[in-house]
Amino acid sequence: MQFTLTSLIALATVVTGALAVNYRGYASTVSCSGSAFGCSDGGAVCCSLPTGFGFSAQFDSLPAGTQGQGYSGGGCTDFVFSVFGPGTKCWNGGGSRVTHLNWFHSPQRRSVAIAERANENAGAECAEPTFFEYHGEDGKLRTIKVPAATGSAQKIADLHAAQNYSALAAYDDY
Repeated sequence: MQFTLTSLIALATVVTGALAVNYRGYASTVSCSGSAFGCSDGGAVCCSLPTGFGFSAQFDSLPAGTQGQGYSGGGCTDFVFSVFGPGTKCWNGGGSRVTHLNWFHSPQRRSVAIAERANENAGAECAEPTFFEYHGEDGKLRTIKVPAATGSAQKIADLHAAQNYSALAAYDDY
């Protein structure tokens, strides 16, 4: 069987898409539940959380050989925690907060990977979350898209804090 360049690119796209992981920063200080901002990507993307979120963090279906990490301060620079795949993992800060999250493949020994990743993204630009999950006035869970414009996540966080559910209803479903 002969592969063409187009076939290889298509295969790479399918494989890369299959490795996307959803991860979230929650407002809850005791569990990975309730309102959360989340990102979904193929790894090594620094995701910035708005004020009031990041007191707990969950990484869904981390593949074997991967880890999720949380950071404080500006960007993915001040290392706070790591969780390791495989599986869905929750970190509970118990009152501590992370401001940024990411996940990545870590084929190295864990301790080496942690030390290297803690400083690897210094100065890197961070992405806005891609979605926000919350319970509306009716108690139903709703997941909305966060617009790509800088500051959109904080605007949504402020609307949620003000319980402005009619303004949140104007956002597209995720």
